[in-house]
Amino acid sequence: MGQAKTKRNEGFSPQLIDEWEADDCVNFAVALTRTTGWLLHVDWWSTSSPGAEISVDQLKPLRVYVADNRDGIFDVRGVRTIDEFNQRTIIKIANKIGVGMGGVLTRYYDETRLPSLPLRCQPNETKVAEAMEAIKVNPAYLATIPKRPTRCIPAYDAARYTFGRCSAFAEAMYELTGLQPVALLATKFSPQFAATRRAKNGYFHSLVMHPDGMAEDAWGKASIEEIAGRFGAIEFRTSSDAHRQVIENMRRSSAEIYNEEYKKALEIIREYRTEQRAV
Repeated sequence: MGQAKTKRNEGFSPQLIDEWEADDCVNFAVALTRTTGWLLHVDWWSTSSPGAEISVDQLKPLRVYVADNRDGIFDVRGVRTIDEFNQRTIIKIANKIGVGMGGVLTRYYDETRLPSLPLRCQPNETKVAEAMEAIKVNPAYLATIPKRPTRCIPAYDAARYTFGRCSAFAEAMYELTGLQPVALLATKFSPQFAATRRAKNGYFHSLVMHPDGMAEDAWGKASIEEIAGRFGAIEFRTSSDAHRQVIENMRRSSAEIYNEEYKKALEIIREYRTEQRAV
């Protein structure tokens, strides 16, 4: 009974949940990302073949929600792992609206991008404000969500420099802080991350190392095991040479893109990172 009561206290009223779900939770999600600083996501139904070029106009929205940089999903019905959220929520919605063969496609966005997306409902500032108030007066719910540091890189930018642009971010960190960049090379992934993209040598991420043995990427300072764990790597090694090779390959094959991402990373680090030079 005590546990059930705690669960109820962390939740929202059925009336509020019904209201938010009628708009695919877009107003709740915007309110929550403004409150917590975590990342906006949209799950879409796609009938395109895997690997095909997908136009956003061909997608059907399933749910708008907020997630952290690991496997935490923050939804109107509670805090879930990715697997729990997919089973309890996304699959049920997809089964209702899915037409023909298809699958679920997950994308993350900055809030400013939402007006250009084919959502069923766009955020309504009045409803967003009401949702923020409902979240504010439910401290038990907020307590289940990990807190981001007060001064940190915005979640959307941190996510951008997690997937595919991390090497440019690590180089920018080296330029501004003197911290040494290294590559993470996986030798073993957990089963649910077996499909994680990596190079033949196991490369999957770049970051910088602190003198105390801690590591740092766009999401901030953490143990190297914690950062590797976000990608599902359970056995890995570091290599400064492999990182240098990644940079050389990018400069050779995509110099313009690399230079643009490197320049933007410098700007973001200067603006949001408090400590600019390693001690």
